Amino acid sequence: MHEDWGSRCERWAGVRSEVIDVRGTDVHTMRAGDDHDGVPILLVHGLAGSASNWLEVMPGLAERRPVLAMDLPGFGRTRPPRKEAARVTANARFLRALLDRLGWDEVEVHGNSMGGMISVMLAANEPDRVRRLVLSSPALSSSRRDVAQLERTTFLQFAPFLVQGVGERLLQRVYSRSTPQELYDQTADYLHADPTRVSPELGEVSLENVQWGREQDWRLPAFTVATNSIVRAVTTRRRLEQAICSVAAPTLVLWGDRDRLIGAPVIDRVADLRPDWRIEVLDGIGHVAMFEAPQRYLDLVGAWRDENLGTQPA
Repeated sequence: MHEDWGSRCERWAGVRSEVIDVRGTDVHTMRAGDDHDGVPILLVHGLAGSASNWLEVMPGLAERRPVLAMDLPGFGRTRPPRKEAARVTANARFLRALLDRLGWDEVEVHGNSMGGMISVMLAANEPDRVRRLVLSSPALSSSRRDVAQLERTTFLQFAPFLVQGVGERLLQRVYSRSTPQELYDQTADYLHADPTRVSPELGEVSLENVQWGREQDWRLPAFTVATNSIVRAVTTRRRLEQAICSVAAPTLVLWGDRDRLIGAPVIDRVADLRPDWRIEVLDGIGHVAMFEAPQRYLDLVGAWRDENLGTQPA
């Protein structure tokens, strides 16, 4: 962790790490732009991610407003108070407690993948607090008829978590047989359309996170709990889709058309449920646009936000 991440890469200057207490849990955060007065931005990472997933876009987002990214309980450097705290519903409640701790009465929320699901839950539960919502490849449901279109690799990765205990045993086997570099390479090849687009600096930080996580006895149980909760939410659909329909905030959805994890049927279902949401497709981009196309991410968010400032706080 760094007082200023500019010591690692000049593009990240002004981003600093800080550990804060949220209801007795030490939460690692990254902050920038605290001297600005605009509606603050909360950044929510995906499964197995961390606050560092947002490093390439944080300085740009913080040019006019405060920005905070955190390691959710069970991920990054935030040890969960209990493994059940890594569930998506628990993390939605955690975000509300975090906002209370920060004193943020209104907020713009960005969520990637699992973080997109959690952000939808937060926005549905806190309609007066979440002013704008940006969902990047959100882990949401598709229609039942489209399940067969799920990519085979994705199905093989997540189907074991439908059976209690099976997914965790398979994960333990993979972890025990793979080096940190192999784990990182496998993940990068799966998540990114072109891993060479990821900056070397961000790649180094991501590898360090993998290495550190392997040394924590709480990491795999937390990952398993989170994954089980995601699979249940997506397959049962009803409560998740009720949350989607309950969101009051203007919402932007960003999706890379080479995303192997979140397929087109998910985005099509979002469009059916919420035709009022803006959907932008990023050609040739994978699951984590902030890694592969950070400037494109910033441009799309900035243009969309400017369109909404007539009716929303700055």
